[in-house]
Amino acid sequence: MSNRRSLISLMESFALTKADVARIARASDATVDAWLKPETSKSHRACPDVALAVIENAAGDPVCATASEAADVLGVTAARVRAMAVDAQVGLGGALWATRDQHPLSRLEAGEPVTLEFGSIAFLLTRGWAFLPLQGRDGRRCKLAVRAQILPAADGGMRVETQAHDWADDADTALWVSDAIAVAERMEEVRMLGRRRVEALDAGDDAEVRRLDKAIDIVGRAIRP
Repeated sequence: MSNRRSLISLMESFALTKADVARIARASDATVDAWLKPETSKSHRACPDVALAVIENAAGDPVCATASEAADVLGVTAARVRAMAVDAQVGLGGALWATRDQHPLSRLEAGEPVTLEFGSIAFLLTRGWAFLPLQGRDGRRCKLAVRAQILPAADGGMRVETQAHDWADDADTALWVSDAIAVAERMEEVRMLGRRRVEALDAGDDAEVRRLDKAIDIVGRAIRP
């Protein structure tokens, strides 16, 4: 199946609009139009394998820099997003405690991006930022970027202090956070592609494993701690 046909199939299966695909793949509307045009068209462009993998695995979780942006994605109020963020910060504490033997904060302090899985959810951490998974009642999801600071803990170790902010009117801060968001998105892609690779290995699909290895390598090289 061609990448164009695969993209159309995914859009039909998940009831995605072209705007949804653009948001998930972080592409322009014009780029998505080019992906969807017939292969015989001079303006057709092949949809990248990585973009297809992200859409298929619903790493379709957009990363939001503000509570207002997250509210638009989830279809709730900004106040509700802030309340959800507080709950998510508690979950992040649990994820850090559950993975304490892996020394995630030491790795983070050394500049290494860290992914923490806690049950069915995943938290992304980069230096200075935490990305909190949020989900609305209708199943829509996103990750909210919040400031994160590593501080000394009472037991002599380290702890993360996070604080959610709404920067909807702060253009400078929105620009500042963009690099951190880009890293988090690439980390999420690698995590989801890695899960698909395990499934392909279990199924004995060597061709799919090779394809995913290539995709993981491409995305991994785009990560800059």
